[in-house]
Amino acid sequence: MIGFNLQKTKRHFTTLLAEKFPQREAEQLMRILLEDLFGIDWNQQLMNPDLRIDEHQHYQLSEAVKRLLSGEPVQYVTGMARFCDLLLKVSPAVLIPRPETEELVLRIDTCLPKEKPIRIWDIGTGSGCIAIALAQHFPNAEVVAFDVSEEALQIARENAESNGAKVTFVQDDVLNPTSDYFTQPVDLVVSNPPYVCDSECAAMEANVLDWEPENALFVPDDDPLRFYRQVLALAKNQLNPDGQVWFEINERMGEEMVELCHEMGFSNAEVLADFAERPRFCRVFL
Repeated sequence: MIGFNLQKTKRHFTTLLAEKFPQREAEQLMRILLEDLFGIDWNQQLMNPDLRIDEHQHYQLSEAVKRLLSGEPVQYVTGMARFCDLLLKVSPAVLIPRPETEELVLRIDTCLPKEKPIRIWDIGTGSGCIAIALAQHFPNAEVVAFDVSEEALQIARENAESNGAKVTFVQDDVLNPTSDYFTQPVDLVVSNPPYVCDSECAAMEANVLDWEPENALFVPDDDPLRFYRQVLALAKNQLNPDGQVWFEINERMGEEMVELCHEMGFSNAEVLADFAERPRFCRVFL
């Protein structure tokens, strides 16, 4: 095959990336590009050191590296993100799924019965990562996912279809809900809503601020728990007696979240730490 030797090409572009990123991160970015753009994984490279790519692939790789050097997240460059063994489509219309959110799903997976038919709400679904993962973890569940953005919902629908997950997607604004689904009993409510205060913006990485959707990230300083309050109000009326509400939260708002839950009539609320020992999740019972 006439083309470019992959090992030499990889070294060249890794050197370029290392001008902006630490060496190990530059190497990891190249590994992601080769696997997600061309399906060339690490084992293939080891087994075939003379592997070559064609001119078009070389051009794609060059353009991808330019985008990375401009600060664009690698998941938007490839259009893909991995989450709970899922491969998901992403774009700047949705947040890139985080490891913390993956941990949220795994925690929920350990505390609910698999066999019992249940109804799940995922409020603020974005890419659909939580809803799709839960639909696979709980095959007997009816999963309904809500988002205000039709563009985000279109991506979520594509992700559900490509991963073989049965999820009902509904466009609705949780701050002004109109869906009939919110009048039905529910067993599990999950939400990873916007929770970064406007005043925290200055401390955030540029690749987040410049690329990811603001309406999925930020809340005003004078009402940082607005989404949680509304989700709790909806859940209070419809949650079955043994039901649960799970949130991903701002690590600075743990005590305030517990107080809010109590104010909203939930006698049981606990804040749980993530893998980095930061208060990141809130589990709520009636």
